[in-house]
Amino acid sequence: MSRVFLLSRDDLPDAAALEAEHFPAPWSLGQFQRGHAQGTCRVHGIRLEVVLIGYISCQIFPPEMEILNMAVRQDFRGCGLGRALVAAALEDGAALRIDACHLEVDETNLAAVHLYTALGFTRIGRRRNYYQHPDGARDAILMQCDPRCLAPIRGPKEIFRQC
Repeated sequence: MSRVFLLSRDDLPDAAALEAEHFPAPWSLGQFQRGHAQGTCRVHGIRLEVVLIGYISCQIFPPEMEILNMAVRQDFRGCGLGRALVAAALEDGAALRIDACHLEVDETNLAAVHLYTALGFTRIGRRRNYYQHPDGARDAILMQCDPRCLAPIRGPKEIFRQC
């Protein structure tokens, strides 16, 4: 059994390593550390024993927040970890009196688009050619929600490995 938790400065090297595995232009450890030190970046994670298997990073500028990145190790996808991470970030935002959470998601990342829609995010726009990939540019879908309105959909903080 694992729990979603707020990462400390000591956990940030693991988040930066997981970020580097999943994104073509990852945040550096220094960027994670600066955001943490400034108090503007909050990162939640899930560990299985000592291994960080997922994280979500958010930029906090009350009364708004932005989900910056989220990654779950490939062999743990489809187990509800993404949902638990987003729920934890939104719960944290609600506790901080955040009234709007924004994000951008690659239009081809259908699993993420579906997850965010299921959690109450609505599409508010599009950024053309936002993501650059070797196979061509992709649009970003802009989404938003009010974390204070999402209490009924929050999942448990404890995650059981089911796959």
